[in-house]
Amino acid sequence: MRKYLGCLLGLLVLGCGQISERKQPPLSLQQLANSELDLSGEQLANGYCAACHLKPEPEILDKMTWETKVLPDMRKRMGLYLEEDFGTVLPQDDGVPEGIYSKGPMITRENWNKLLTYYLDNAPEQPLPQIEKASPKIGIPGFELEVPGFSMVRSNLTTMLRVHPQTGHLWAGHRFRSLFVLDSKNKFGQLDSIATPVAPVEVKWRSDESFDLLSMGLMDPANDSLGALEKYSKSGQTMSVKSMGEKLMRPVHVEFADWNGDGKEDHLISHFGNHLGKLSLYLSDSMGFTEKILKQDPGARRSIAVDFDQDGDMDILALMTQAREAVLFFENQGEGQFRERTLLAFQPAFGSSDFRYADMTGDGIPDLVLVNGDNADLSQILKNYHGVRIFEHDGSGSFEEKWFYPMHGASGMEVGDFDQDGKTDLIAIAFFPEKNQNPRQDLIYFQQATKGKFEPYVLASVPDLHWLTVSKGDLDLDGDLDIVVGSFEFDQLYRMPTEKWTPFVVLRNKLN
Repeated sequence: MRKYLGCLLGLLVLGCGQISERKQPPLSLQQLANSELDLSGEQLANGYCAACHLKPEPEILDKMTWETKVLPDMRKRMGLYLEEDFGTVLPQDDGVPEGIYSKGPMITRENWNKLLTYYLDNAPEQPLPQIEKASPKIGIPGFELEVPGFSMVRSNLTTMLRVHPQTGHLWAGHRFRSLFVLDSKNKFGQLDSIATPVAPVEVKWRSDESFDLLSMGLMDPANDSLGALEKYSKSGQTMSVKSMGEKLMRPVHVEFADWNGDGKEDHLISHFGNHLGKLSLYLSDSMGFTEKILKQDPGARRSIAVDFDQDGDMDILALMTQAREAVLFFENQGEGQFRERTLLAFQPAFGSSDFRYADMTGDGIPDLVLVNGDNADLSQILKNYHGVRIFEHDGSGSFEEKWFYPMHGASGMEVGDFDQDGKTDLIAIAFFPEKNQNPRQDLIYFQQATKGKFEPYVLASVPDLHWLTVSKGDLDLDGDLDIVVGSFEFDQLYRMPTEKWTPFVVLRNKLN
């Protein structure tokens, strides 16, 4: 018994370290609940938080947000209800599936008060400010802003923008069951309009002019299974639709590759979900596809197919958001088996939103580029750790943060050599920006002027829109990369549109 207690105390003290650095797995909530150790609030926080995710330090949120939003929800998840909860809606009555909130208390009231005191005593009164950073310059070099004019009245609810690599046509997904094909060389005139399930989010074009479309179902937080992956084929004026996967759990991304080496294309779907979710690989077989769940957690955001270990087969990099935020590496072991390893791990309020795997340092080795700024959960405050990051790859599978630019609410990104000088640049957007910043910083272009030095630029003038999507591609087929940025206006969700459609703006590359 003494040996067990010593081990427990050691884990509680060290619980705030990187997940990948722990020698032993964190204890379960049940083990913690049955412990008779007299622990401090900090030790309790280390233990209880490490049992579910990386421990958040008190300074990441202000005192009021901890006290009124985050900690009460944490307490209820551990099954401890107090007098102050009487009259409030219970999780199960609000549609939360069983197993998310414990039916019995996993922490005593005495220990909860210790943990609560630890956070409130050490949290700042106000959210911490951003660190000093280079102020963005006005005007993005090499690009010209275009705001296409559309005559129709329609809600600005763009969920997807993709540039066709052969035609340059812009494919735009709309929240209200529509996919538009727009002629990028003729003032974005409408070439086609295709009815879809709600909210198209990804498209893959095929050589026979068919395409695969991923639709996420409901965009609002939900545990529904309304998403679908479908194959669209056109014969004359008739469009046929074939299901490649139904009842998907709020899917937000799909990646295609041959992971089992049979010469047929498999697909990997990020089921973002809400309380429930998963990262699922669909491997081809004689019957079609067989699902293999790689991660049974909500918040799967994006995956990348790459031979990460350079052994000749395709591996997987995946970004998991929500509570257990991490960049994961799934090593292909052959015969449909994968071994998981954590490359980067983050605390649950970090707000990971998007990532890329690209050479940002010019050494020939791809690095991890990440934006974090999701701010739609319990802690809707400005966070000084939101922004854009580059984690340099040492070539052996390890990553170290080498560059960080603070950016409130950073939510999307693209990377590319936009000025064709041999160095990779990037652009980032923020769906949850600080509205009072001057200059406005919800769209920032980072030009890599010299190796490792990124100079920030913002638009000189821009419509008052909210950016949800960003994509790159050669719209005019002149050999350089243009950028399109999609608008999504929440206030237009539940009212009839009254203004002309402004679904996106274009940053036209003037290099060629």
